[in-house]
Amino acid sequence: MQPREQELIDFPVVRYDSQQGRIVEDHKYTSIERYLDIYLNGSLLTTAFCSPGDLQDLVTGILAQGGHIRTAADIKVLSIDETAFAAHVETTAAAQAWAAKASEDPRYYSAREILACDPARIFARPRAVKFAAQDILACADKLLSELAATHEKTNGVHSGILYDQRQQRILVFREDIGRHNVFDKLYGWALREEIDLADKIIIFSGRCSSEMMLKLGRMGIGAVAAKSVPTTLSLWLAKKLGITLVARMRPGSFCIYTNPERIVVAGEQLEKEA
Repeated sequence: MQPREQELIDFPVVRYDSQQGRIVEDHKYTSIERYLDIYLNGSLLTTAFCSPGDLQDLVTGILAQGGHIRTAADIKVLSIDETAFAAHVETTAAAQAWAAKASEDPRYYSAREILACDPARIFARPRAVKFAAQDILACADKLLSELAATHEKTNGVHSGILYDQRQQRILVFREDIGRHNVFDKLYGWALREEIDLADKIIIFSGRCSSEMMLKLGRMGIGAVAAKSVPTTLSLWLAKKLGITLVARMRPGSFCIYTNPERIVVAGEQLEKEA
């Protein structure tokens, strides 16, 4: 996969070289960061700081995570103004009526408010889907070595994929300068493509924090595999929400921190969800 040249620039720098014992001229590829104003039904909803790609997926995911839409069908119009770098969204009357009530739904409370409640009573328990350990590792290797070409060039973006165990294939790849944005782009793509996420896994190049576990809860995903180490709150939430959290992915191995029953090894049967 080729780097997204439209999402990076070649920036001149001066670099200290200890072997030469001097400062030399150089250049480094740098990821572009933009701020995207998102207008919902005529009013400014939020501003996303993001990479300038896959913006319809990003906006759709942000709207769903915020309790403004249930499905992509709730959106009447979604347009991107490339000049002003703004998104303009109009939702259906039914969606607006639902969103007014959703503001009282604990799933859409702030992370701090959810943590003060009992998260296990707020989110539905994920399905008991099985994932093959060797497939997770193979996908992680592909993500980190082949797909993340922009990261290899800039060291400035996070990346993630949605993997379908039943079809044994990667459904979509997304990347962004923001970790949270990667999850929102994957979610937005799935909503727009009408993909059921209940039996999928996200494989991710970064670290899963507590807020990202809450995103998974809203998405209905029961498993995530991250390259980096988790945080204590993300572990607590993963246990509460019944999410399988895989992390510390290395060539040939990874650690399963919570709900390990979803991960099976070669020779074990991949059972259908309950």
